[in-house]
Amino acid sequence: MQKILMVAHASPYGSEKMFNALRIAIALKELAEEPVELKLFLMSDAVFSAVKGQKTPDLSYNLAQMLDILLAQQVPVKLCKTCVEARGVTQAMLIEGAEIGTLGDLTQWTLAADKVMHL
Repeated sequence: MQKILMVAHASPYGSEKMFNALRIAIALKELAEEPVELKLFLMSDAVFSAVKGQKTPDLSYNLAQMLDILLAQQVPVKLCKTCVEARGVTQAMLIEGAEIGTLGDLTQWTLAADKVMHL
């Protein structure tokens, strides 16, 4: 089984970068010919994508809902501890299943991955 780590940095709704990163992640889980072990680490402003209670009436997508889909598919989602602390984000603010992780977690995931994608 191929092991893929995705590291996302983009702000959630400032552009379509985060939306496209999550589209790719969902496609990797749903459309790959062989099963893929996928892990997702959110850094910088991407951590805001995992905040619960998002209301996006003018957009055709909701990033928290997309993350929920990945979490339901057993994709681990971790957020950079330094990044969330700098932005005042706490575990209580996050969607169920998303966790605050550390640079050590990212290091271990990177070393275990066959491929690393920075988006």
